[in-house]
Order: sequence, then structure tokens, then C-alpha cells
Amino acid sequence: MTSTASPALWSRAAASDLARGLLTPLTWSILSRSAERAVRAHYRAWGVILPADAPIWRRIEGRAYLNTGVLTAADQAVTAGAVEATSGWRLFNRGPDRRQNAALREQIEQGPATFSATTAWWQRVQTMQWQQATVLQVMEEIEPHADAVLTARDFLATGLGAERRQLTRWLAEWLPGSSDAIFDDLFAGLDGREGWAQYRYDLQALTEAARQAPASDLHGQASAQPSALALPAGAFREAFQAFVATYGRWADQPLETASPRWSEAPQTLLARLAVRLTEADEAPLASPQATQARRAAASGALAGQIDERRRRQFQPVFAQLQQIVALMPASREALVTVMAAARHWALGAGQEAVHDGRLAAVEDVFLLELEELKQLMTGEWSSSAQVQPIVERRRAEQAAWAATEPPEVVEEE
Repeated sequence: MTSTASPALWSRAAASDLARGLLTPLTWSILSRSAERAVRAHYRAWGVILPADAPIWRRIEGRAYLNTGVLTAADQAVTAGAVEATSGWRLFNRGPDRRQNAALREQIEQGPATFSATTAWWQRVQTMQWQQATVLQVMEEIEPHADAVLTARDFLATGLGAERRQLTRWLAEWLPGSSDAIFDDLFAGLDGREGWAQYRYDLQALTEAARQAPASDLHGQASAQPSALALPAGAFREAFQAFVATYGRWADQPLETASPRWSEAPQTLLARLAVRLTEADEAPLASPQATQARRAAASGALAGQIDERRRRQFQPVFAQLQQIVALMPASREALVTVMAAARHWALGAGQEAVHDGRLAAVEDVFLLELEELKQLMTGEWSSSAQVQPIVERRRAEQAAWAATEPPEVVEEE
């Protein structure tokens, strides 16, 4: 079915999991197109065709917005299909429920290979010689990897929500009057940021290690060049080095191509930690392993309160929820890896353009969109006169947008 066109309701908050803060043109051109294709493919697998003339993503004053008006209508169409299934189709096990779950199962099974392929690609990109042929090769590989990762991510996120709603409905029906504690335990750690869970936990641990270190360890090194970075021996240095080794492809804005990676600019991580130490303490986070165990224990306790028929319904759905949660950090890591590879490639392209005078600075490359950067690298844009006016205009736009705070919601008729 095709979902009906709805007035556009653009939300910054709804887009924040994918892209937060001020985005450069290069980042936006990669994320928005791949995310648009991923969302449409995801709903198509669910049996709903999104209106072709209604964009899903939009950049307003440099920030990402999601068209929640269109997606709400699409979700209602999916729900209507599920309701229809209860009246007959589901009895024959061939209605929308089966199709949706089959699509989800396929993504769960293929997810590890998709994410591993992204890591292997990143490793290959790092070892490539920066010749025009290899630059063009990487350029053509960025979007397919982004598409695959974002499609898997969308299926996992939606599947997690669907499994959670199903379990909630069953518990409300089977164990009426249950306390909130049952739901708190069964869904422990599910706060909409499952993909960030391990990173957030490890960053909090590193922040605590920084809190115990002498202040000079941070403030004396935060402005140092990477080659001059020399943390004093001790627990903090060990924790810092381990964090950078694990999260070297991450950054202060990990999905922003212009944001230096922790591995290439570790002093930026020190600066970030110094800021975190001035902020109010956040509540201690539970590790993903602890919340996984808490959910499993709650599931075992609930299984003892329902009959065998209901256990056969409950356990596969809960097991699939646990599978999805376990995959979410890998999906985030894969997306961060795609953007790190895009940055690595863009910097190589920028260096070539600076060398022949078409760009004034390597960082200007982030002010170009992906297709424009392709024109730069294929030689279609052969002089600075073709490039510099665009770069100067975008630089002025970015500076103006950085000084504004656009609304959280934008409505259009």
C-alpha cells in the first residue's frame, strides 16, 4: 500500500540519533541520500510505499530534520496492516506479520557480515595509495556501504520497537496489574541509544579515570600536537590509550566527516574530557553486559508466571529482542566507520586539490557535496575559479548557521 501524503512536520529531535549539530555539506550529502534510500527500502519491505514527492530528510540552517509527518502516516499504514492481519491473514501465517518478520530476520542474519565488510573496507582504504584511480574507486564505494549499514540500522531499530511493543501488550494482557518494576527489568538499558551504549559506558569510565588523574595530565596536553602528546605514566594513560585503540575511528561528532578522529587527533579527546570534568556528574551507567543479564533474569522470572502456551509465544520474541540489542552497537560502529573512511578519502582528495591550486586549504573539501567532490576528482572542475566561489559561499553559510539556533520543529502545509 502507499501511505497518504501528509503535511510535512520536520523534527530535529527525531533526526538526532543519525545526525546532530551543525553538519558540513559533504557529511549531509552522504548521510541524507543514503538515509533516504534506507528509510524507503525499510518501509517498502513492510509493505508501505512512501510518497515519492515527499522527502524524508532535510537540512535546515545546517541541521538535520526528519519528516515525522510522512513517517507517522506510514506507521499508521503499517499498523493498519497489522490490524487487518489479526482478522484473518495471520491465521494462515502469510499476512503482513510474516513478511515483516522475515525481512527483519534477514537483516539480523546478514547484519554481522554487513558490519564486518565495512571494517574490512576501512582497513583496505587506509592502505591504498592515493592515486586518481584509487581515489575514484573509494569515492564510488562510500554510498553503497552507507546504504547497507543504514538499511540494517533502520530494520534493527524498528524491529526493536516492534518486539518491545508486542511484549508490553502481552504482559498487560497476561499479567494485569503488574508493577512498573517488571517492565523496567525486562527492558533495562533500552533508552533509544542502544547503538551508543558501549561507547557511552566506556567514555564515562574514561572520564572517571581522568577525574582521578592530576589536572595537568589533561590541561597540559589538550593543546599539544599528536606527535608531542606525552601523558605521564599511570592508570589514566593506560585507560586513555586503551580507549583510543578501541574507538580510534570515533570523534566528538563521529558522523561528521570534518570532525577529527580520536586516533588522528588524541588531544581533541583530552580537550573533550577536560570539558566533561566541568559539567555536572551524570548518573553511573550500567554496562551493556549488565543490562543484558538483567533483561534475561526478568525474562526467566516472567516465564515462571505464565503457562506453557504463552511461554512459547513470549520466548522467541524476547530472544529476538536480545539479538537486536546485541547488534545495535555494531551497527553504530559500522556507520562511524563509513564516515571515518569518507573523511580519510576526502582528506586525500583535498590534498590533491590543494597541491594543484584548486582549493586553498585541505579542510575546504568538507564544504563540497559528494557529487561536487567527484567532479573535482574527475577533473570536470579543473580550476579554482570553478570551486572557490562555492567554497566561499558555503563557508559564509556555515558561519551564519553556527551563530543561530533553529527551531526544534518546523511545520509546512
